[in-house]
This record gives sequence, C-alpha cells and structure tokens, in this order.
Amino acid sequence: MSFTTRVPEHSDLAELRNLIDSQESHFDPRHKPASPAWPAELLRGHVDTPHNLVWCDQTGIINAWATLQPDAQRRRLEIELFRVPNFPQIGVVWDWCLSVAEREFDGWVVWPTINYLDDEMARVFTSTGFSLLRRYFLLTRKLDNDDFPRLPEGVTIETVNSDDDFRDLHAAHQDAFSHHFGFMPRPADMWIEHYTNAEAADPNGRFVLRANGDLAGFVICSNDNAHENGGFVDVLGVRYAYHRRGFGE
Repeated sequence: MSFTTRVPEHSDLAELRNLIDSQESHFDPRHKPASPAWPAELLRGHVDTPHNLVWCDQTGIINAWATLQPDAQRRRLEIELFRVPNFPQIGVVWDWCLSVAEREFDGWVVWPTINYLDDEMARVFTSTGFSLLRRYFLLTRKLDNDDFPRLPEGVTIETVNSDDDFRDLHAAHQDAFSHHFGFMPRPADMWIEHYTNAEAADPNGRFVLRANGDLAGFVICSNDNAHENGGFVDVLGVRYAYHRRGFGE
C-alpha cells in the first residue's frame, strides 16, 4: 500500500484524536479516550513551533502521525508517534523524524516517547541506537465523595489568581523540581505563559500550600479528563525545605 504525506491541520483534530485512541487501545485495553486537548496541543506546540506530518492512505484517511516538539530552552526535541495497528511503514516515519532532527536540531537531545507496551516501536528505536531512559506511570482512581482532608495547624491551601501568586507558583515549582530528572530552569514569564495558555489549562485548578505563611508546595490541575467527567493532576510538588512533613499527601 502506498501513502502520501502532508502537514495536518486544525480540521484534522477529530481524526488525529481517533488515531491516538486506535493506537493506545491496541496496546492497552484500559486506555481512556484521549482528551480533545491532546492532539490540539501537539499541533500548536508544547513550547516552540512544532513539526507535524501525517501519512494518509489512498482514500485520504490518516494512518500515521509524527509530531516533533522542540524546546529551545532545553535544547531538547520531544517526539511522539501514532499509527493504526499493523501500519506497515513505521520505519519510514521514524526515518523522517531522524532526518528532521539531524537537519534542524543538530546537537539537541532527541527524546522520543512511546507506550511501554509498544514493542514494535521500541525495536525501531533500539535499531537506530536509542535505549530506554525512563518510564512514566499514569495513576488513576475513582472520584469518591471523600471529605476534604484535615490540614495541619498553620497550613492553608489557596487558589492562584494574581500575578504575584503566579510568580510564587513558579518559584515553588523551580525549587521543587530542581533535582528532578531532566530538569532545566525556565524563566518565570515563559513558564507562566506555558501553564496559562495550555489547551487543557484550568484557571480554577492552581493552588499553593502555605505553612505558617511560607510557600511550601503547589498543585496544578488541568481539564485533560473533563471529557470523562474526571479530574487530572498535572504537576504536584513540595519545596525541598518542606520535604518529609506530609505536605505532598
């Protein structure tokens, strides 16, 4: 079967979302339907202007999609790949990714991400010199009618609203993740713009925890599970000086 390539457009979002679900459900029957924000964010770009290309069959249906997400601050090129089950040209798709990386992002870290159950794609990566670097896990639970937890004396949780609140949130994030895997400091204005303009951003879902008035921790939630009537904890952290006090819990 022959395929044609083109750059995906906003009008393709529903088809791209279905493509994500087709792939992820193939590997994991427990996969929850992708949020509309997932493909939209990839087309727009996480940080900088992305490179997107789709492979279409003779009827015009999208069978594969490669999205390259550059982050100039980190000099890192993140790559995600999606395709229908049994797509025959995944090696061609990966070759395109590598050619773009070599041509336009020489010297950058190339950081592909896949479902850990995707043995086929893993073999393609290892055949071109890549190896497993890190696994990430998604944890889920049902939303029950739990009471709000009792806060320790002197501890408050507050919503983030003002510009000063956002700068406090940024400072807490940078401190909490300063020793984290792959961490790279990001200027406050750039960081705040990223979290406020994300496709699934929840303006009512950003909170800071203060201990006796001092900023100790934070949580950023998003609307990534709104289509499933669920919540999503995007980032949660506690500043190093406040570790081991139960504030994360």
